[in-house]
Amino acid sequence: MAREGGLNLSARFPEVPPTPDGAPPIEHMTDKERSASGAIAQRKPVFSILSPVFNSSAFVRRSYYTLKSQSFTDWEWIVVDDGSTDNTVEVVNAISDPRIRLFSYTPNRGRGHARNLALDASRGDWMVVWDIDDMYFPDRLERINRARLEGFDFCCSYAVVVDNDLVIKGVRGFHPRSPGLPRYFVHPTLACRLSVAREIGYDPAFRIGEDAPLTWGLDDNYRGCFIEEALMIYQEEREANVEKALASNVMHLVQIRRLYRRGMIKAGLIGRLALLAKWNLKQLALRLMRMVPRLYRVTLSFRSYGVTARNWRLSPERVAFLEDLRSRTGLS
Repeated sequence: MAREGGLNLSARFPEVPPTPDGAPPIEHMTDKERSASGAIAQRKPVFSILSPVFNSSAFVRRSYYTLKSQSFTDWEWIVVDDGSTDNTVEVVNAISDPRIRLFSYTPNRGRGHARNLALDASRGDWMVVWDIDDMYFPDRLERINRARLEGFDFCCSYAVVVDNDLVIKGVRGFHPRSPGLPRYFVHPTLACRLSVAREIGYDPAFRIGEDAPLTWGLDDNYRGCFIEEALMIYQEEREANVEKALASNVMHLVQIRRLYRRGMIKAGLIGRLALLAKWNLKQLALRLMRMVPRLYRVTLSFRSYGVTARNWRLSPERVAFLEDLRSRTGLS
């Protein structure tokens, strides 16, 4: 049995050939494995942990490490491989844990499709966003479960922002209600009742900005727990570039207009017009930056990270956990 990164790894699934274009996703599990995990399969877990992946083999073990480190253990991990061309499937297959359910298909169809498939496959009471390139502190699920037991429909938290070397840059808090938008949060911190997530859903047509309906549509319509603590680590700069930012801005603008039409954002006409004008100006600025792309990275240091509680500080225990992750990743 191989040991890697402090994790117990063993071959868990046979090699499964790729599905033809348009074929349904394959769930990678043998009959023997289904029998061995029968008790888990028949019992409804509290949480369905959702991870869409695409060419993410470099992050799978680290993500599983932070999941396996959770103090709350009643979960299933649904990994949806969105047509990867690297060895992502093989890396997931090598992890020996009956709580993992891996689905794969070809060709790549985008995050909106992958996230919706994960929702459809979920068996938990709540779904928990667990993006594969982000990291999570060990008490995240425990804190989410507290909110669940207290009767909330969704919960979210602060996020520690790190660079590519996992060095802390800041903390993303909550964005207070503003003209045209409700109070909102960064999507990777979200957990909510599965029924709510399915009701709102992710638009499968969107490869970027697919999370906007949940990020902006929850606070005005459901009871939320905004946890004033950092429960996740957000690696901001891995793919930061002006083209991605512009595409995201365009899609978010489309989503905002849709949410207005659906009545999911409760905002007056003046607030709506002010917000649309602001986002159109931002889009214009991004288009101008395309002429000097490196300028965009300079602007990252001025990005608004939202608001945190007064005098809030990251605890020494969380700093130590992050340092342990840096060590395991070979960055310290």
